[in-house]
Amino acid sequence: MFALDGRNVLVTGGAGYLGTPVCLLLKAQGANVVIADRDAERLFAAKAEVEAAPGKGSVATLPLDMADEASILACVENAAAAFGPLSGLIAATAFNSGKTFGELDAATFDLANRINLTGTFLLARAAADAMGSGGAIVLYSSMYGVVSPDPKKYPGGMAPNAIEYGVGKAGLNQMVRYMAGHYGPRNIRVNALYPGPFPHAAVQQAHPDFIANLEAGTMLGRIGRQHETAGAAVFLISDAASYVTGQVLGVDGGWTAW
Repeated sequence: MFALDGRNVLVTGGAGYLGTPVCLLLKAQGANVVIADRDAERLFAAKAEVEAAPGKGSVATLPLDMADEASILACVENAAAAFGPLSGLIAATAFNSGKTFGELDAATFDLANRINLTGTFLLARAAADAMGSGGAIVLYSSMYGVVSPDPKKYPGGMAPNAIEYGVGKAGLNQMVRYMAGHYGPRNIRVNALYPGPFPHAAVQQAHPDFIANLEAGTMLGRIGRQHETAGAAVFLISDAASYVTGQVLGVDGGWTAW
């Protein structure tokens, strides 16, 4: 039920911190993986890593700018041409300005909505069209699309997670529910998962007090490890989740369950 032999899956943001482990697991399960990302250097490195990893699946890469509709549509079209019709989409892209509430300007807020909401909508719709009948879509949300960041957990003048990021991810959660109903008659399942605290290594090294606060906010007493969203994403793509749609699954160590 977890095997993905012969499936063709597009992973946007696939060269990112959480996206690359997803690509590795997809290939290990037999899928052909199309890795799409904006950063060409990171995309090259991800392709090399995934190609060298165990698994029968093939690997291709594509450029993608989630702020550009033409780039999104071209990415989906080329992904469907790489190995055949798409079986799945895992969208792990996001924009976060890092600005404080007072610093955030209208142009940046609009750009965030363009990438996190409009871009994701265009991507998911195009991918569903490329699937025909049957398939699965998994969108990456965030714990801050479910709950608000606690300013007390950000020591030393750190800015809390930016408001436009959480707003976009909350909208994405509703988008999943709507699209699940829309595509259900075509047997296309649409779900989301939301990671909890998964800070990059650089953040872990630079802000140990912040990491300690994150760890204390989870039920498991630790931050997430880089690979720990991959299992949930691949589960939702696989036939093991054949009756799961319209759901937003937390992979957060219990952060939102307190």
